[in-house]
Amino acid sequence: MGLVFRAIGAIELISVAKGFLVADGMVKSADVKLLAARTLCPGKFIVIVAGQVGAVSSSLEMGLSIGGEAVSDFTSIPNVHPAVFPALMCSTELDTMKDLGVVETMSATSAIEAADAAAKASKVSLIEIRIGQGMGAKAFLSFSGEISDVRSALKSARSVVEDRGLLVDAVVISAPDRQLKDAIR
Repeated sequence: MGLVFRAIGAIELISVAKGFLVADGMVKSADVKLLAARTLCPGKFIVIVAGQVGAVSSSLEMGLSIGGEAVSDFTSIPNVHPAVFPALMCSTELDTMKDLGVVETMSATSAIEAADAAAKASKVSLIEIRIGQGMGAKAFLSFSGEISDVRSALKSARSVVEDRGLLVDAVVISAPDRQLKDAIR
């Protein structure tokens, strides 16, 4: 598998033990890269894989089959925007932060979907996709750009999450203060 991933798949579960079983089954069933297999608060588990579209689809099918009723949410994004991966790994490099958009969700998988939608909707830089640690199983994504782009990206991200009933809040901050910018980086 090359370094360029075309798709991402994620399964959120209500059982930690079942989560480990799902992760093992997913990586054994297809040629995918395991990006995450870890606990979320409170007592949930997430598995995230990446690879070619067909491989991620097969891996996700296996994970859903193994996970059964323990699956609380899942997503599969073919042709995922490449900016999603560094944002998910908190490894983005942001030279300048202009205006800021933040979308808060009730699930980790919906935050990944929202980030993909935001990045595809307009010219914004994804900053981070934070999933579930110390947030009561919630997640958020943040992005920066010109105000019109941030508003457009927020609208797309919000729509994806709202349609699933998983939106907590979404805000645009015009010209965030330097102290906030420093805290985010």
